Amino acid sequence: NADFNRQLLGIINSLGEFKKNQQATLPDGLFSQNHNLDWIVKDKLISAKLKGSLKEIYTYRNQKLNRYIKVGDNGSGDYSGELTYDDMTYPAREYRLLFLARFWNVINYFAPYKYLIGEDWNNILPRFIPKIINTHDTLSYYKTLLQLAKSLNDGHAQLYKNNGNESINNAVFGSYTAPIYVDIIGNKVVVRKVIDTIGNNIKQGDMILSVDNEQCVRRIIIRGKYISASNINGRNSLLTHVFLNTHSPHQKLKIKRGDKVYTVIVNCILTSKRNWADINNYVIYQPGYKLIGKSITYVCAPLIWDKTIDTIKTLIKNSKAVIFDVRNYPTGNDAFYKLISSLLPKPEIISLSLNLLPDNPGYFLWKQDAKLGNDNKNAYKGQVVILVDERSQSQGEYSAMAFQTIRNSITIGSKTAGADGVATLIPIGGGLAIAYSGYGVYYPDKTITQRQGVRIDIPVKKTVQSIVKGEDIILQKALNYLKLKGIE
Repeated sequence: NADFNRQLLGIINSLGEFKKNQQATLPDGLFSQNHNLDWIVKDKLISAKLKGSLKEIYTYRNQKLNRYIKVGDNGSGDYSGELTYDDMTYPAREYRLLFLARFWNVINYFAPYKYLIGEDWNNILPRFIPKIINTHDTLSYYKTLLQLAKSLNDGHAQLYKNNGNESINNAVFGSYTAPIYVDIIGNKVVVRKVIDTIGNNIKQGDMILSVDNEQCVRRIIIRGKYISASNINGRNSLLTHVFLNTHSPHQKLKIKRGDKVYTVIVNCILTSKRNWADINNYVIYQPGYKLIGKSITYVCAPLIWDKTIDTIKTLIKNSKAVIFDVRNYPTGNDAFYKLISSLLPKPEIISLSLNLLPDNPGYFLWKQDAKLGNDNKNAYKGQVVILVDERSQSQGEYSAMAFQTIRNSITIGSKTAGADGVATLIPIGGGLAIAYSGYGVYYPDKTITQRQGVRIDIPVKKTVQSIVKGEDIILQKALNYLKLKGIE
């Protein structure tokens, strides 16, 4: 212990003379649920002299700009001051530990949702120090980092390499996949769409029982260990992206179709050949809008653009109801918000946010986000329906919250992914980074969305049967709801 304390004091002293400038103060109205410096007082390994030095540093801490922690344009953390060690494909042990410490400290002091992770963050270091030390190659390192990301229980907490995660997924799970898309309902895996039928006896609605002799129930558990998500709906959605990945150009699937069970050897395709919109099963109609029946306008949220906004506005104006489908990832372009603003009778607050404070580690500042809309006597008076499900994440969830500010709106669907805010990257060497939800997003009454998802008025859950039949039961529920109100 004595040597340990001498070394830490030596590090502090090596940084130069400590000057007691102005004593740090805290602004009013801070969010303090993540703040905890009890370890300085309670830690039994730290000597009285070292505790005194740490308390002094904290009391007179830097209140100006610093190199390592900055506030980004969106109010989340900017860690570009950290060295990136881009040449380290598989770092030496001491650097692996350095990156673990960097990640742990960022989350400990600058992650707004730390209090929602589901366990004491102090448990993470003892669990992962031996894991990080005992990795023996790049693949085992990737797997450990995926598990580290998963410890956040955050849909934004993905492991990226050079700002993408396909190469990580290909290394861990394989770069081939059966040419089908699946949905996971509970512990059942159902074929949603077949993209290449040549030589493959698989149909929509087939239930997959096993993959390469591994029961699907077990495969969900095993692969789920590496999938970070905020809730089970989000996990199942993200798991479908890699569930059928394999290192072989062929895959053996046990299929159940009706009462028959049989085995098929599937000719696989490269994962790079898949279409992102199809992977996520986005409901997209070109050019992004259509008329349903005589008086219902359907709008696919990611396809609201300046070139279509006037047409969409006209359709909505002449309709008794409008359905906004946000079971996707809207782009956040200006046209999207212009459309919402045109439907509001007066300015509305979408959300409150929590922003980090570099000079006050562990504290966050409540901020009222910008209002949408203007005083508008001609605001839309018809029924607004918002469709959501587990594919609604981040910008998708925030978009749903924006639509919910419209008068006479109702939200129909299943629990959303519960990962709101912006994906903020923590660099961990070798072109790798782990993301996290970098600022907090709350309803104006401070109701949380992280892990919980957005508010839903009429819950509707997909079923195995609805997938088998190719039915969109959430959209159908919306149409039935409008029919009961006399709108068709």
